[in-house]
Amino acid sequence: MDLPCAFGATINTPRNGTITSIGLKGCFVKTKAAVAQEQAIFVRVWMPDERWLRLSGKVKYHMERVGFSLIFSELAEDDVANLAALIEGLRRRHQIAPPAYEVEEAKA
Repeated sequence: MDLPCAFGATINTPRNGTITSIGLKGCFVKTKAAVAQEQAIFVRVWMPDERWLRLSGKVKYHMERVGFSLIFSELAEDDVANLAALIEGLRRRHQIAPPAYEVEEAKA
């Protein structure tokens, strides 16, 4: 899956990247841009209904010139619902299995 996004340290999200993996708790952004572990990052994703979904979180880890893992934080209920709808649509379109941690949580 390749989901274009914009990201940055400010809400203006001046850099472009590609989300290659996404779940309700976080995502991986493919980019050559440098970020720091624990850095606060804002991400915007264009939704199928033609509007921006704005997310934010902290960098869990980064791989130089490859990308970074972002753990979402402080998402409003509407954002969580929109994120869940986006993920479900992507899963249907690309036949992607849910991340293992989401499967385990559903069983609990």
